[in-house]
Amino acid sequence: MARLIWRSRRSITVAAALGVLLAWVTWIAVLDGGASSTYIHFYYIPIVMASYFLGDIGGMVTSLAAALLAAALPSQYPYQPLADVVIRGMLFYFIGLMTSRLFAKVDERRREAASLLEVSRSVNASLRLNRVLQTIAQTAVQITAAKACAIRLMDREGEELLPAASYGLSLDYLAKGPVRVAESPIDQEVLAGGTVSVLDVRADPRFHYREQARDEGLVSCLCLALRRSGEVFGVLRVYSAARYQWSGRERRLLGAFAEQAALAIHNARLHDDLRRSYWETVSALARAIEAKDPYTMGHSERVTDYALQLGRALELTADQMETLRFAATLHDVGKIGLTDDLQGRGRHLDMSGEVAQRMHPLIGISILQPVEFLAPAMEAVRYHHERWDGKGFSEGRRGEEIPLLARVIAVANAYDRLRTGSPGRPGLTVEEAAKKLRGLGGTELDPELVEALLGAMGLGAERLRRERAPAPKQAEGDSV
Repeated sequence: MARLIWRSRRSITVAAALGVLLAWVTWIAVLDGGASSTYIHFYYIPIVMASYFLGDIGGMVTSLAAALLAAALPSQYPYQPLADVVIRGMLFYFIGLMTSRLFAKVDERRREAASLLEVSRSVNASLRLNRVLQTIAQTAVQITAAKACAIRLMDREGEELLPAASYGLSLDYLAKGPVRVAESPIDQEVLAGGTVSVLDVRADPRFHYREQARDEGLVSCLCLALRRSGEVFGVLRVYSAARYQWSGRERRLLGAFAEQAALAIHNARLHDDLRRSYWETVSALARAIEAKDPYTMGHSERVTDYALQLGRALELTADQMETLRFAATLHDVGKIGLTDDLQGRGRHLDMSGEVAQRMHPLIGISILQPVEFLAPAMEAVRYHHERWDGKGFSEGRRGEEIPLLARVIAVANAYDRLRTGSPGRPGLTVEEAAKKLRGLGGTELDPELVEALLGAMGLGAERLRRERAPAPKQAEGDSV
């Protein structure tokens, strides 16, 4: 509404300014001799301005006004020759029309360039593939005559095109059924390298879901492949609401969007491969640290599993879950800086040994600090031995002063410690560990996170109440 009001005010202001300019040109033309004055050519200025600011209608109205004013100018003859008036009016009209059309083309190219720039920025700024593809689908609709757009990606077997992003399509249509390449001649042609235009999908036998398209209000369709470096990732489809022939300009523009989508997919896969390599390196490092003590073998993997269960129960974001995964795996990485006699559970340590043991979180962050992609995980590694009551190390933080992910790892770490045991103390059963862990809530651990983990594992308070409830008394006469 505010934008509409602003445009209305701007149009009124421009129209008023053009009226003043027309009056000024008429006045100086009268002073210079009327219809024969050279200043009559100044009428082109308000005509061009009106075409630029007000479009076709503004240019035409201003052209007509200029022609009438010029025809009313005094002349050395009793009246101006009709041919002069007509030719001048036609010239004014032609200049106004052509100028407005040229300005419209320039504005169209500007919007196309801005859209491509926005899509390119989205591809370069985000590795979240779903978000990038959604931006491309939306922009493809907004910049063309399309009603809707859908992007489908090839599955690993190359047999089915799976929905990845869409704009303008209902959930019912998106759930219409699978798109199998073997059953879709259109997609077969597109994936082979062609661009397919379907004038009416409701009647074309190559289109598999004709009834659903009719119910959705889809008519014409243009299909392009998402291709990069000879590899095909999927298909981009745009639909119109009426029979429509896609212009060469629109095909080129949508082809550019398809290239950007393919680039986004390529970048996302490279990122996934890089992350996988990082993860394999991190896991190998954690296993190397634990190999010195049989009681810690697999400890980081188990803590990571418990921490991720708790993270899902807390509904952490995707970024938080990824950070938690790395932090939980590497929470004991600082122990690599301890001597063998200081590592392992259940070993008696003197004061110097205890101090060295408590230094391992700080040693851990000093190891992780040079690795840029692990920077978000360092906080959780540093504070995972802090206690809820403030008696932990290395800074003595308490309660919610301790970062959330560090508290999550602390709960997962404690549960695994209870389950696996140590020399001289066997591990507890699931029920015993749950009871013991609940007892640590409010002192060593965040009590809400304790209940959240136990609830995620099916060991919550409700189960405990059921187990403690007395068995119902048997009615007389009931058989056993």
